[in-house]
Amino acid sequence: MSEKGGLNALIDKARKKYSRKSLPFRTKRGAIAAGLGTVQLGTGSIIYPRESNGSITSTPASNTSTSPTPSTKDLSTLTPVNSPPQSGSTSPIPTQEKSLSSASTTINPPDSSKAPTPSTSTPVDPKTSTSSTGGIFSKFKSKPKPAATPMELVYPKIFPDEVMPPLFTTPIPERGNRIEDTAQLAYTNVLLHRHFTLHPDEAESVEKPLPLDPTQQELLDAILKEEEEVTQIQYLSTRVVEEFALDPLKNKEAVSEVVLLGPALNREYHRKLTNVLIGEFQKALMLDTGLLEGLVEMIECAGTGYLLADDLVKILGILRERLEKTHTQDSEYPYHLVLALSRLLDVMVGSQVEGVSREDDHEPLQALLSGMMESDDMYLKHQAAYAFQALMHIPNDESMRDCVLRNATTIVQGIIGVASVVNLNFEGFAEGASKIYEATVGAIEIADKVYSGFQSLNEGGQGLLAAIKGGMKSRGRIVCVEFQWGICLYLGEIAINPLWESSTREHAVEFLGEIYRNESLAPKKPDLTVYSWILNVLRQVSELKDSGLAKGTQSSNENIANCAQLMLKDLEDVENVGGVDRKQLYTETMEGEPNQFPIKLRLTPPANFPLLAKVHKIPNVEFKLNEVRIQRLKDTFNPLYIPPQGKPNLQSTEDDELFPLMEKAEDFLEGPNEVLLLLGDSGAGKSTFNHQLERTLWTKYKKYGRIPLHINLPDIERPDVELIAKQLRKLNFSDAQILEMKLHREFVVICDGYDESQLKTNLHQTNKWNQPQQWTVKVVISCRGQYVSSDYRSRFQPLGERYGSRNANTSGQLEEAAIAAFSIKQVEQYVEQYTKNTSSTDNRPAELMWDKDEYMDKLRKIPNLMDLVSNPFLLRLSLDALPEVVKAKSELSDINITRVELYDCFVEQWLRINLARLDASPLSTKERDVLLELRDAGFSFEGLNFQQRLAKAIFDNQDGHPVVQYTHLQTSRLKSKTVNWRTEFFGPDTQAKLLREVSTLAKTGSSYRFMHRSLLEYFYSRTFYDPFCYRPSDSNSEDEEFPIEEMTPEDQQANLQAELGSRSIINEPSVMQFLAERVKQNEIFKQQLYNIIEASKSDDEAGVAAANAITILIRAELQFNGADMRGIRIPGADLRGGEFDSANLEGADLSKVTLSKAWMRRANLSKANMTDVEFGELPFLRAADNETVHQLAWSFDGSLLVILTGNGAVGTAVTVYKADKWEKVVSYPGRDSIATSPTSQELALGQKNWVVQLGDIQTGEARLTLVGHTSTVTCIAFSPNGKLIAAGSATEEIRIWSTIDGTSAHVLRGPSFPVRGLVFSPNNLELVSCGTAGAPQVWGVQHGDKLASLEGHNGAVESVTYSKDGRQIATAGDDKTVRLWDARLGTLTKTLSGHHDAVVGVAYSRDGKRLASCSSDHTIRLWNPSSGSARNTLFGHIHEVRCIAFSPDDKFIASGGLDGTIRLWGAGSGLVDAYPDNIAAKLVCIDVSPDGKQIVTGNSKGVGQVWDTSSGKPGVKLEGHAKEMEITEVAFSPCGKRIASASSDKTVRFWNAATGAAEPIVILQSRAVDCLSFSPDGKYLVTSGQDMIVRTWDASNGKAVHTLEGHTGWVGKVPFSPSGHQIASCSHDGSVRIWDPKEGKELFNLVHDADKVHQAKDNQVKVDQVIYSPKDESLISVVLGERPFCWDSTTGVRIEMDDVDAHVTRCSFTPNGNLLAAACSDGVLRLWDRSSETGKWTIVLQTMIGASSWMKWTQGLGRLNLVTLDKTGNLCIWELKEEEGVYSLQLDWCSGYEELSLVEANLDDIVGLSDANRQLMKQRSTIH
Repeated sequence: MSEKGGLNALIDKARKKYSRKSLPFRTKRGAIAAGLGTVQLGTGSIIYPRESNGSITSTPASNTSTSPTPSTKDLSTLTPVNSPPQSGSTSPIPTQEKSLSSASTTINPPDSSKAPTPSTSTPVDPKTSTSSTGGIFSKFKSKPKPAATPMELVYPKIFPDEVMPPLFTTPIPERGNRIEDTAQLAYTNVLLHRHFTLHPDEAESVEKPLPLDPTQQELLDAILKEEEEVTQIQYLSTRVVEEFALDPLKNKEAVSEVVLLGPALNREYHRKLTNVLIGEFQKALMLDTGLLEGLVEMIECAGTGYLLADDLVKILGILRERLEKTHTQDSEYPYHLVLALSRLLDVMVGSQVEGVSREDDHEPLQALLSGMMESDDMYLKHQAAYAFQALMHIPNDESMRDCVLRNATTIVQGIIGVASVVNLNFEGFAEGASKIYEATVGAIEIADKVYSGFQSLNEGGQGLLAAIKGGMKSRGRIVCVEFQWGICLYLGEIAINPLWESSTREHAVEFLGEIYRNESLAPKKPDLTVYSWILNVLRQVSELKDSGLAKGTQSSNENIANCAQLMLKDLEDVENVGGVDRKQLYTETMEGEPNQFPIKLRLTPPANFPLLAKVHKIPNVEFKLNEVRIQRLKDTFNPLYIPPQGKPNLQSTEDDELFPLMEKAEDFLEGPNEVLLLLGDSGAGKSTFNHQLERTLWTKYKKYGRIPLHINLPDIERPDVELIAKQLRKLNFSDAQILEMKLHREFVVICDGYDESQLKTNLHQTNKWNQPQQWTVKVVISCRGQYVSSDYRSRFQPLGERYGSRNANTSGQLEEAAIAAFSIKQVEQYVEQYTKNTSSTDNRPAELMWDKDEYMDKLRKIPNLMDLVSNPFLLRLSLDALPEVVKAKSELSDINITRVELYDCFVEQWLRINLARLDASPLSTKERDVLLELRDAGFSFEGLNFQQRLAKAIFDNQDGHPVVQYTHLQTSRLKSKTVNWRTEFFGPDTQAKLLREVSTLAKTGSSYRFMHRSLLEYFYSRTFYDPFCYRPSDSNSEDEEFPIEEMTPEDQQANLQAELGSRSIINEPSVMQFLAERVKQNEIFKQQLYNIIEASKSDDEAGVAAANAITILIRAELQFNGADMRGIRIPGADLRGGEFDSANLEGADLSKVTLSKAWMRRANLSKANMTDVEFGELPFLRAADNETVHQLAWSFDGSLLVILTGNGAVGTAVTVYKADKWEKVVSYPGRDSIATSPTSQELALGQKNWVVQLGDIQTGEARLTLVGHTSTVTCIAFSPNGKLIAAGSATEEIRIWSTIDGTSAHVLRGPSFPVRGLVFSPNNLELVSCGTAGAPQVWGVQHGDKLASLEGHNGAVESVTYSKDGRQIATAGDDKTVRLWDARLGTLTKTLSGHHDAVVGVAYSRDGKRLASCSSDHTIRLWNPSSGSARNTLFGHIHEVRCIAFSPDDKFIASGGLDGTIRLWGAGSGLVDAYPDNIAAKLVCIDVSPDGKQIVTGNSKGVGQVWDTSSGKPGVKLEGHAKEMEITEVAFSPCGKRIASASSDKTVRFWNAATGAAEPIVILQSRAVDCLSFSPDGKYLVTSGQDMIVRTWDASNGKAVHTLEGHTGWVGKVPFSPSGHQIASCSHDGSVRIWDPKEGKELFNLVHDADKVHQAKDNQVKVDQVIYSPKDESLISVVLGERPFCWDSTTGVRIEMDDVDAHVTRCSFTPNGNLLAAACSDGVLRLWDRSSETGKWTIVLQTMIGASSWMKWTQGLGRLNLVTLDKTGNLCIWELKEEEGVYSLQLDWCSGYEELSLVEANLDDIVGLSDANRQLMKQRSTIH
């Protein structure tokens, strides 16, 4: 076939095949940049593909159009590298795969009929065409100049042949030979990939193997015949990637090597490698060009479906962030980044990526690139312009952008898609320019129309229009300078790339020369930078050097350099072309500095392949050892293994002494010592570690290295002699092999179970290890700590002289380590591995298969359980037992697992396991007989009873001290009773010995203890509640192991009262909690405790027992609301958090009782004895009316408390109080900020005119006035020595002055301004600042230099403080967290989460043991700063808490807030709850079922929960929304069978109310849904939210019904009217709109006038709630903190409500509509009655319930209940009672403890109250 015929046939085939295909969008280089360029093939062109992000497109020279197809979000890429056809053959055109770009649209000029017809050029005769040897350059000088009219000119063929794509080829390895380099591995993998890649849906598009010469093909076929060979090659590729991922350096050589494999990797490993490169690039401190180049190449070579659109958007964001940090530096780094950005944008445009965030990425990038386009550096300028125009075509998330693209699609072809219509020959080049002009004229006209149709054009759209207009030059000329620049850059890339063939590279050089001197291509106003750029490109090419022809390259750099030199010499004579003096330009450019930037970012192939070399280092060992190694690696695999920590010895307790145990063992093996003794408690993981150590050593084993040998000592008969030989024989080694290894090899002998083998001998000595002609060993021996005696080291010390050693001193040859308990992190890791393992291997039912989160939730919530499971064996037992316990509960509709049940299950399992071990042990005849007796009596019963009696004895005789010392010989000499009790349990008695063996006891020397403190407390709790005694009387126990002890109810009651009366257990919180859980288990036990309390009324001796009993009941969360408790005696009881609403406590003995957070509304406390009662807080102080507390500070000696108060944002007064009596001392004007001196009674005060005054606290008289600030002083801090003072401002600076003379020391400026907080370090050398912008900054005080930034918070940082020892810094942020930092390193150490709103203040106690934080969520939290755990939450404020401070003596905490109160809390032990708050998700929304029996809630973590209204017990969970995304609204359907929920995850979901199962209906919206409600008939659902639109949906299928538009602000509540004929919607635009749901039309717009709203700002009114009255369908609307508005919903007319005078936050009508309840901003619930004929609103009830965010009435079973949700997320149920027209509200139950409440309590004639407590009770009993 002739060349012409062959090529024409190929083009015809391509036209036919691709006429239905769409044309991909491209940037200036478009397909050229993403693929391999457009090449001239006779009458048409074909784009040769390579593996790239974009579809394969063949573009015939004719203008072929197709219909647009929808775009998709899937990102796919090209097929792998294709090889050019051999001469005379048909070029293979791969299939166009389904991808983003496969859905692109072919764009034509506005009038396709007028589109210029492409000229048809005659194929060049190969005989007359220029050869590829470089001879073409000799004809340049004699070549005629082209004519001036471009369209009439016949241009020379610069690329007469098909352009061959760059292909890195290597020899194919022979079968069985090891692949020597990664390039060969990559090439071979590509060949294999091509062979196995098929497309059965289109036979003609099946990929063919690359054409190979016969020898190469034969080698490939040989490999293909061997499956193992193919697998090995593929395996090597993945292993190289894994080695790269593990490589800590990841230098450029490694990147270059691994990227070679990119085109041949499967999707998993391609994504893995890409993610590794992204991560490394992102964390690199300096720009790493190697990583950048590798990353871009991986993106460009991604296979179909390998990358997602989100991946590219993420990488775009990373490049943007890095560009933001470097664009102000010199041009080199920005140029590299912009060049990489251009290539990424090429891929994104070609793949039609959408959804780029306008605010986060599009606008910042546009701004950055726009700025760089103004750069003086022409290279950076044009590269930025190139990237800018590409960016303009990537749609972002703004609607205007979509409008422009939808109406002006020709923009794509005209400006962006240049490379898709321009061939790399002069004729097509000029013709393409003409096409561009035609297309762009229409594009601009359309864009102008779009532009004029809008009042304002978003920045992205305007940028595109500007880019279009800026690119237009004139008809017939090159449209855009950046296009010329891009073409020249691409030609330069071809020229410098040795992977191209020599002829192609030479043609590229010639093409550059033609562009330079061809006048027809010059615009009317030429840009000299393009011509200078061409010369610079040629200079770079001319300087190429050869270091020898690299493997896989097609041509020599030296030849191409010579060509470029000749071309430069030829261009020297070019004169004036296109009005440009080329000679002058040439001279200036060539004499100037060469271009410092690379033509293209592309990694050079590496000379060495270190990653592959690592992969090939596979251990090569002797056959038998390798066989053992393989088996042992298999046997020792443990998916649950977690690396343990070690400590120096069993007695070590400090965390800072811990070390990785494996590292300790490895150090021992590398060191001189011979024996490592590993100690640990039973179950600590000794054997597990030993197996892992063996596994580690086998994994690292190398030929002739030490042989690891694990020996289970109990398995070996007489291990004291020939131990190693005996074990090797068990492994089937022959005697000859054993002898050989004994003489010539070294061993690591791991002896496991020294204690279990009951050895007393020194194995090292008896086996004569390390002696001449004996075994050469290192020994690891494990043993339980309780087995060794005080002189245990002599049992493990090696012999005095080792073979070959002169050191006879053996004291240093024994090392010791003990296994430490698991940390919380290790427990979490273990649970994760456990769940993964059990999910695939466990045969348990599905309901018992938990995930990690479920396990960790239970482990954290059960007090002390996390400590218990720090023992790995106990952890495993607990994980096995937990699901069974929960299963049992779930059958009883109670899934709240209790700790005591877990302990019951655990100890029973422990006894069973250890009984089996005891059975297998070598027991004497007597021991066997005693064991049989124990079995007959019930072995488990006897074992539990033994431990129960021991625990009671420890508490009775040692006051609970857990360690019992016992030595039989010493004890036998003593006769005292206090010692003899120990003999009963630890003496030589056989029964006691056997029971000890199976008990949960640990022994260290002569010390005995329970394995964990909680086990001691558990068994002691059984003294009061023995489960055997409370089992049902009808239980059949004849064959049971747990016989029931018969006891009458009277005897049982008397026994319990006697035990509880023997000692107070109130300060034993764990014991109390065990008993509290028993209360929930057993009604009889609960009633017996009530009986003891009742008995105390008449029994003077019952006080201790009654105090214990009521404390247990309170811990069991039982309520005493309305209880008759007159005359009870409970001195010292702990009633914190107890509910005593309306309880009668008249005459009760409450002396020394703790009442912190007790709820005692309407309680009768008359005549009660309240001597030394503890409330946990002091009386609060109140600011003047309408003032809030801004700041507070203690004087240096704690005698005074200084308060800054104000109205709004500006302070008005400073008030000073005496701390002993809380009496006001003085008040004087103050303004902005305060701070007290740490060394004197001086106060620093920010005043008017932005000055700081320093003067006397008690007078306010100024001693110094410090000036310099130019804006409000926001915060002040003294240095600890009092010599310096620092003040921050609202704008730009921090100033530091001397407190001695007021001289200025430093002025600091940084990124954390405006400044919110300042603190000096305790050593006075550093200052830390925080503010609304940027991270907290650490400054050097001496020089004023910035030392560090504390990066971590997301948002403003409100407060900062140092610990008193200077080791920690704590910061509080708007991201709801407190963060702790290592002050020496500046690193984040802990993040404390628990607040539900911004944290605005933080303070350390002076002793450093406590940290307090205050928040906008109205609470104060106390933390343990060393562990990061929460200790307590303090409630009392009803608004944001703004400031907090410990008193200097740490006795008090002072807090102030927007509620105008200063609250004083006792900071002693009374504040610390025995059971600290769990940091759980906050409840944010609720609804009540129509029958009132159920409540549904949604929380801040995305989980819904159904509750039983009467009991408060939680029911089913609703899980399906995105985790950590808040559920914003929940609603029951009118039938009560369905629940709808809305979430911040932009979905609405439906649930089965009975089962919690999710329905398949999911409503998706573009923005978060905040509110929803059902229609009265349940057929429709209405939603609203942040998009300002109200939508109605068909509730049966989730299909949209109506879209109700009109609001201009956030839309809140959207209730249906009771009749269902209306929908009302309230909005922050100040309106309530009423809609017709049937027609979808607006009926009324109820506008709330700003002049009627006191708190309206900038005339903006925000309506937060609207409700219908069920009585007459009138409307109530609520503006937070204002009087409610009332409207007639039928007319839209406002109805006056002058009788309702309150600042309301939420309202709710009773079901009959007669009563209106309102939660008010002062925390008071007010109830109005409108049932009278006059229609007036009469207030009938005012009672304090706290600040509520949600409320609803429900009626059922003759009760009227009010359900409320307070600001802190507590759910409460109240019963409304009416007696003779008098209303009262009584609490039924609450989901969480709140605050001390004594509202309306009777406080008459209380006995023993201190003055402070009396004042506090009066404050708490008053409605404010």
